[in-house]
Amino acid sequence: MSAATSTVEYLRAVPAFSGLSDAQLQMLARSVGERSFARGAPIFHQGSRGSELYIIVHGQVQIFTTSEAGQELTLRIMCAGDFFGELALLDGLPRSAGARAMCKTSTLTLSRAAFLHTINTCPPIAAAILEVMAARLRQSTAYVEQLARLSAPQRVVRQLLSLAEHHGVSEDEGTRIAIRLTQDDLASLSGTTRETAN
Repeated sequence: MSAATSTVEYLRAVPAFSGLSDAQLQMLARSVGERSFARGAPIFHQGSRGSELYIIVHGQVQIFTTSEAGQELTLRIMCAGDFFGELALLDGLPRSAGARAMCKTSTLTLSRAAFLHTINTCPPIAAAILEVMAARLRQSTAYVEQLARLSAPQRVVRQLLSLAEHHGVSEDEGTRIAIRLTQDDLASLSGTTRETAN
């Protein structure tokens, strides 16, 4: 199997691109590059210029913001099949958040020029990306509401339920969250301290 064929097959497995035709997937595959990141490696920094969209092939990525005091707030955890980095490519503004590999992570990348060309010439890709962005906006709205209205312990419980919904694997004894998180990660996702998340 050629590298181009395996890239097309991988893109077909990405939920946002699953409805695309073979020709559309091949067009997209011709435009992608590959990048790998070690555990803890920054992928991009908050405030940096956005030059690429990333599609996770393998691994986990933390999307986070950092306050002026240096406190991190995790916005979401991305896994294989997720894409990120699209906002700065669309509006040309600096990155609104940072991204860091939580473990050894492999990605496909799409340059800003290729991304804009693709969404302008292939409406189904543009529609798929807009659908994902709309879902993320709804999640962000719910997250802000949680920060404003729920106590810290309630936010931890809500975050665990959300993680189980998005990353849960059913087992005999219940649901296991199938991503690796530390207590610090859970605290950052919940907008609280490690002691509260414990």
